[in-house]
Amino acid sequence: MKLYRIILIAGLAVLSAVSCKEKEDSTSTLKSMTGTLKLTPIEAYSNPGDSYTVEASGLSLAESEKESSLEIKYVFKIGSEAADTSSKAIVNIPDTLGTYTVTVTAYAAGYATRSSTLSTIVVSEKSLTELGWEGDPDYTDPRDSKEYYTVTAGGKTWLAQNLAYFEKDAEGNYTLGRPYLSASATEDIMGGFYNWTDAQAACPSGWRLPTPEEFDALGTAAGALMVDAYYNGSRMWEFWPGVNVTNSTGLAFLPFGYATIVDDEYTFYGINDYCYFWVDNSGSPMCRSIYVKDPDIKVWDSPSATDFAAQVRCVK
Repeated sequence: MKLYRIILIAGLAVLSAVSCKEKEDSTSTLKSMTGTLKLTPIEAYSNPGDSYTVEASGLSLAESEKESSLEIKYVFKIGSEAADTSSKAIVNIPDTLGTYTVTVTAYAAGYATRSSTLSTIVVSEKSLTELGWEGDPDYTDPRDSKEYYTVTAGGKTWLAQNLAYFEKDAEGNYTLGRPYLSASATEDIMGGFYNWTDAQAACPSGWRLPTPEEFDALGTAAGALMVDAYYNGSRMWEFWPGVNVTNSTGLAFLPFGYATIVDDEYTFYGINDYCYFWVDNSGSPMCRSIYVKDPDIKVWDSPSATDFAAQVRCVK
């Protein structure tokens, strides 16, 4: 009986080894496509209804396949839908907030598959919640018809939202102001990021940048300016002991970060941790900032006028 069990176990071991060998041999016989699977890029942020044409390229088969009928085919998985198609597909962004993905898989008989994924974050006017605003916005910028809430704080009337005014050239390139990650879908959600020169020209007629004294009249407590709001369902200002978020001024500051500028390229930092705003010190640049872990508003006396981009709250 023991001998039978030993023989049985040994036989199973041999079968298992053969099976693994066959699997290895099967995998090793697959050829590899030449090149890298490239996809037409899409914006990092999108609005519902945006549409993109995504095309796959960059791959080819072995030279020996060129005279045969073998070709590369693609599966586009767009959201939750997947379908065989050509190397091109139309991607229509749905009215569902959050991350939306497109995965493309290239395949051909006898070849290992290749895959690549694109993603975009879908945002809309519904992305920001719990801001504390009531009723309709009470100021309309005549330049672009964008609407803003306003509040009275520290003896001045302030825009209660980040300024979102932009100018573009004939080719659609931004010439004044820049949205987050240069994605147009974020313009009305986060507002603009401006270098010092742009900031001085950005406010609508009758409005201007605050002076240091006007900003400091709001007090030193960061929490009085911070609002416990949510962005696509996620809390923006993380809870931190010692930081009492009250938004008692009604200014509803949110941590959209800042940008550095090199050769007109904006690189963004600090989302969910910082907010920076320009202050006009008799024509010289200054900033006021808030950090998620610090209970006090910070003063920055010497930001770069050319290499730094902050956000703008206009006053009158």
